[in-house]
Amino acid sequence: MMSINKRLGVESLLVTLLFTLGFMAWNVVQGMLMTLNYTPEMMNTDSSTSTLQSKVAFGSIARWDTTSILIAAVGFLLFAAAYYGLRSGIQRWTQRS
Repeated sequence: MMSINKRLGVESLLVTLLFTLGFMAWNVVQGMLMTLNYTPEMMNTDSSTSTLQSKVAFGSIARWDTTSILIAAVGFLLFAAAYYGLRSGIQRWTQRS
């Protein structure tokens, strides 16, 4: 029977959480930089207001239903399990050498 290394399990969950938060923060920073550097085209601005709306996307509406939450949770756990497996494999490999 395989025993679970608790310290490595907690490390796996924390690394996965930090990776997820970092990915979300990077998306926010990218959006802020795109908004900051956007310069609207001043030609024909009075003719139509829909051109600005079609050129700049201000995000999308995320609908979190049960399926989306389940997929996100399973993805999080799979990433944590992959990290755990990789780290425990590296530990075993370095102990043999």
